[in-house]
Amino acid sequence: MSKDYRTAGAILFPMAVVGLACNVTVVVFLKSMPSLNNSFGSLTLSQAIVDSVHQSLFAFYFAPTIFFRNKDMYDVSDHFGYIVLTAYQICCYSHLCISINRFLAVCAPITYRNLFSKNATRKIIVVYWILGIGHMTFMLKFVDCAIYLPFGTWIFTFKVTPACYYVMWYGDFLLNSISVVIVAVLDVGSIARLHCMSIKHIDSMSLQRRRAQKNLVYQASLQGILFITELLTYFLVSGHARNKWEAFALTSVSWCLVNGADGLIVLVCNRDFRKQIKKMM
Repeated sequence: MSKDYRTAGAILFPMAVVGLACNVTVVVFLKSMPSLNNSFGSLTLSQAIVDSVHQSLFAFYFAPTIFFRNKDMYDVSDHFGYIVLTAYQICCYSHLCISINRFLAVCAPITYRNLFSKNATRKIIVVYWILGIGHMTFMLKFVDCAIYLPFGTWIFTFKVTPACYYVMWYGDFLLNSISVVIVAVLDVGSIARLHCMSIKHIDSMSLQRRRAQKNLVYQASLQGILFITELLTYFLVSGHARNKWEAFALTSVSWCLVNGADGLIVLVCNRDFRKQIKKMM
């Protein structure tokens, strides 16, 4: 059994470290990327920061707790669970704002310029950070609910109380499922609009601009797909797991991967980042 704990911790730690490295790279170099010197870049930076917090907790709290089976670390897991879930919730709101940003940029450029000006984007970021923190603080601190690691387990679990049942299914799953549907509809609309634009004859400058927009839309869409997949696996598919390893993969591993992959997708989808990384190497 002790070997299983060490194996689980050893699986989680390198994934979280790689995810952390990708998101920190985005945070450090994003301001010097010409293609992201806009409102979309500000939203991406905000998302990378909160993803970095999430991955740091997985790498330096969650994985070591499992690996060493330290009871003292398990005993404070509700505090770390609160921070992890808050970071995840802020990330969910960030995904929604990014999808709205891309949809308006492609389908309603005039509205986009008014709604996502530099100052307006900063206000939007502040609002959804406050909303995410307030949302999780109310659900996990002001009602009889918590998300924690029961001693000897590998999965963050909601406390078994009537209040926690409503928090888990209505305050977390249902609310984020609505966000998922909105994100999916907006991403499909953005891609469809780009496809229609590609059919028309346009000059070379418009072609270059459209290619840049296409990369940003694909980035937002890939991040949205991963977000949807993680939500479904954690709440629905994991209930059909046949053993502890399947449950671990469908919950803790998928949760770690989706937030780490946010940064990786940014690096892969943006040519400026790839050039910068090649220079560093």
